[in-house]
Amino acid sequence: MEAPTAIKLIDITPDGEFRIPDRAMNVLQEIGDKRVAPIVIAGPWRSGKSFLANRLLGQMKGFAIGSTVKACTKGVWMWNQPVKLPNEDGYGLILDAEGLNSTERSTNTDTKLFALSILLSSLFVYNSRGHITETSIEDLSVVINLTQHIHVKKTDSESGLDFHKYFPTFCWVLRDFSLDLKKKSPRDYLEDNLKPQTAMDEEGLRKNAIRQTITGFFQERDCFTLVRPVNDEAKIAHIEDMQYGDLRPEFTKACDVLIHRMLSRARVKTVRGVALTASMFMGLALEYIQSLNDHETPTILTALERVLLDEARKNTESLFESFSGKLEERAPPSSMPMEEEDLTSIIDQCKLETSGELIRKLHELCSPNDLVDNYSKFDARLKIEVEKARESNLGYSEESCRAVLQELTEKMTLPKIQGIADVKPTLMLEFTGEWSRLIDDYYAHAKGPAKDQVLADFVKNRVLTSLGELLKDIIDVYSESESRLQLTISELQGSEKKWRTLFENNERILGERTREKDELMAKNSELELRDDQLQRDLKARENDLKSLKSFQEMEMANLRQLNENILREKTLIIDDLNKKLTSMTNKLDDIEGENQKLQNENIRNAAQLKSHSKLIEQSLDESKKKSKSAQQQNVISTLYKNIKSGLDEFKLLLSEVDDAAKQKKLILELQKEVNDKEFAANKKVLEMRKEEGSQMMQLRLKHENELRVIAGELDASKQTTVSLQDKLEQEKNKVRQLESKVETLQEEKKLLEESIGVKDELVHQYLSLIHICRCRRAI
Repeated sequence: MEAPTAIKLIDITPDGEFRIPDRAMNVLQEIGDKRVAPIVIAGPWRSGKSFLANRLLGQMKGFAIGSTVKACTKGVWMWNQPVKLPNEDGYGLILDAEGLNSTERSTNTDTKLFALSILLSSLFVYNSRGHITETSIEDLSVVINLTQHIHVKKTDSESGLDFHKYFPTFCWVLRDFSLDLKKKSPRDYLEDNLKPQTAMDEEGLRKNAIRQTITGFFQERDCFTLVRPVNDEAKIAHIEDMQYGDLRPEFTKACDVLIHRMLSRARVKTVRGVALTASMFMGLALEYIQSLNDHETPTILTALERVLLDEARKNTESLFESFSGKLEERAPPSSMPMEEEDLTSIIDQCKLETSGELIRKLHELCSPNDLVDNYSKFDARLKIEVEKARESNLGYSEESCRAVLQELTEKMTLPKIQGIADVKPTLMLEFTGEWSRLIDDYYAHAKGPAKDQVLADFVKNRVLTSLGELLKDIIDVYSESESRLQLTISELQGSEKKWRTLFENNERILGERTREKDELMAKNSELELRDDQLQRDLKARENDLKSLKSFQEMEMANLRQLNENILREKTLIIDDLNKKLTSMTNKLDDIEGENQKLQNENIRNAAQLKSHSKLIEQSLDESKKKSKSAQQQNVISTLYKNIKSGLDEFKLLLSEVDDAAKQKKLILELQKEVNDKEFAANKKVLEMRKEEGSQMMQLRLKHENELRVIAGELDASKQTTVSLQDKLEQEKNKVRQLESKVETLQEEKKLLEESIGVKDELVHQYLSLIHICRCRRAI
């Protein structure tokens, strides 16, 4: 607010129009909704009105005081700072009006200015010099014309009988008063002078009309008298430069009483029971001035109605701004987002404070219908403002909640599906648990009305998308696993067929090998039996050979003995032998022929034995070759036949040896009868037998070698059998591996079936989660 000074409230242009300067309007707007009691000091010009206005301010200077014959105050001036009233809840506006009847103003302008002063004031102070005379009453003649320049309401004609309801308290201050009232009060003095006069002429009637108008319009009236402030006329012109204490004591004493009474009796300006604030006062002044400028008669109630409507609008606007300010103060953007209940509580509190104040003010200003209409508009604006606050809170809430969700989403760890092993029965529990923790953390940090909607949108967009992605990954993994499994099953089915064929072949081969093994074992047992038998036969033949050798030795000894006997008897029988020589020569020839045949036959038998030996060797070679193949039975059978043939030949040789022994016996018998030729023949026979014995020994050694070879072949057959058993075991191992693979495939198939069950469970939980989210959103 600017420094204390007097400012022009109403200015009069050279064209005679009234206006309120911007400076005055700014001051009144600053005073605002404070209730005011305008105290207007008016009266003839050069009567000391400005001094009186300054004394109301408690000072000597303020309003300009003129010292010349020209009017100092032009228009209406106002002190820019209101004065607190001692007995009222309001402030006094000190107004200094331009003097009446100046030479510079027309009567019409004086009347309008006087009308404005009366209409705007709650205390109208009429300041004049001297006593109340007919002239001073004549100076108030403008009152008669007030009905022409003021209307209470818009009608064609108006008597002015109701003006007193809207007119201010009238206080007549008589300056430089010197009469002795003789114990009369100034008020009584005033009332005596306002009584009608007895003169009935035209002039008397006119003056009585002025008196009646004053008493009719100003029903509350008072009068004060003041002596001359100083006796020195020269000081009167510059009284503002003097100290208040330097003035006459009787003046200052009366002046103090006057000022005190003026401020005490000043009442807040009311029109039809409505107390005016500074802004309403300004509005009413503008309405009156506009009417005067438009050459219309100011209508009190119409102007008041407009002012009240405007004041109601201003109050509504002010309280709306107050509501907005309180709402912004109690719910600033820095405190948002806040919970809807908290914001609603703040809004309700602000509405309660402003709505109550508005209803109170509107009740003072408006009719019930206007009050309802203004309050409805106010409430509609409040709803818009509240909606803006809610939308702002909602926006902050959405932003905050999205930020909370973003932060929580970045921290959360969702299960990832990289393979069929990641699809566990607890997968959905982990997934829903992670999202449940996020939702719990979200509700612990999220604020505002948007938290449920943001979460619902998040669940709809992000959670369901994440769940869809998880299910898609699961389905993809299952599809991929199922494809791989189908491929593996196809491969395994092919492998199963292959291995089943191989298994069947191996079973068949194993059966064949088992049968071959059994046959070989049987043949081996048979061969072992035959080998034992051959061993026994060989041992028997060895014993026979030993017996034969000892028999031969005995034979040789006997032969030597016999030869000796023969030599001894030879001489005895030589004659007899000579006799028989001829016959024996013939017989010897026969014997030699037979012996020659026998030798030839032995040679053939030896050749046959050699041939048979070669055949056996070939058979053994073939057996060795054939033992490497699967046809060992034929080899062993052939070998057995060869061995049997060799044994038969050996038996035949033994029988031939027996036959040869018999021949030797026969030859020995014959040699007994013959001479030295017989001895030579017998010697040759013995040599042949010795040779045969040597051949028999060789044949025996050969047969022993053949038996060793057969034993080696048997060992090889055993090793082959063992190898076949190893192969059979390997085939069995392969069969077991195939069975293990089949079991693995069955387990994978079972796992796949369980995974498909988990997949169905996930789909079920997914649908349940969607249902829960929809329920939450509905809530």
